[in-house]
Amino acid sequence: MNRDRPPDGRDSLPQWLRTADGFVTVEVAARPGSPRRGILRVGEHGLVIGLGSPAEKGKANQELVEFIATLAGVTRAAVTIVQGTGARHKVVRIEASDARRIAQRLLAAGPSRNQAA
Repeated sequence: MNRDRPPDGRDSLPQWLRTADGFVTVEVAARPGSPRRGILRVGEHGLVIGLGSPAEKGKANQELVEFIATLAGVTRAAVTIVQGTGARHKVVRIEASDARRIAQRLLAAGPSRNQAA
């Protein structure tokens, strides 16, 4: 069963955003050292997120986890970078009992809702 797209086609998710029982994965393109912080745009390959922290000693990854947690409305402990810790393109997993609600929150976020954390 494909959990990404309901059989009736309603509420279909983009390929970069997947839900499963108890978690969501989202593909992210991180832009460390960016003068603009927050979601810069939503691209076909995921969220493009500007981070003020430099890409050194995990600082940008820590800021990314904090930003995603705030965006999703979960604790930092619920957010994990599962792929790409040393790269700009990452896959982030968000643990949540209501994965569909988290996915909808991520889809609703956009450049107009940037957070200057």
